[in-house]
Amino acid sequence: MKSILFLALILCTLTSCDEKIFTGNVNCDECYVEKPGNADLVIDLTINNKFSAVPVTVYYGDAEDNRIVVIDTAYTTPYYLYVPVDRKYSVKAEYRTDKEVINAVDGTNLRVLSVTDACDVTCYVIENEKMDVRLKREFR
Repeated sequence: MKSILFLALILCTLTSCDEKIFTGNVNCDECYVEKPGNADLVIDLTINNKFSAVPVTVYYGDAEDNRIVVIDTAYTTPYYLYVPVDRKYSVKAEYRTDKEVINAVDGTNLRVLSVTDACDVTCYVIENEKMDVRLKREFR
């Protein structure tokens, strides 16, 4: 019974805090001392001889909600977009050939997490900044 109460107390303590705490491996040189309000989304695309320019649309939330952040054309990969953190984002890449249009979609929840134990000072890391809309081998 004591162990159940102890676990409940721990659970309440962890969930009552607004701060998200990062518990993975941290490179302290890449840790922010001040909590960032924005960060780069890193979008991996297929850029090659067949697809030298790829139209991309980035959305707040799900692509189906159609809340557009930016419409652009990527000529290099990865494609970087500086956006507010602690939000959900989606991306759609359009790969056009003579015969068809192939859409690739991915999404992420871009978050800032607090690091309290790994470095000399409390700092912040960015999590889930990468999205992958590269084409699979059979479509290249």
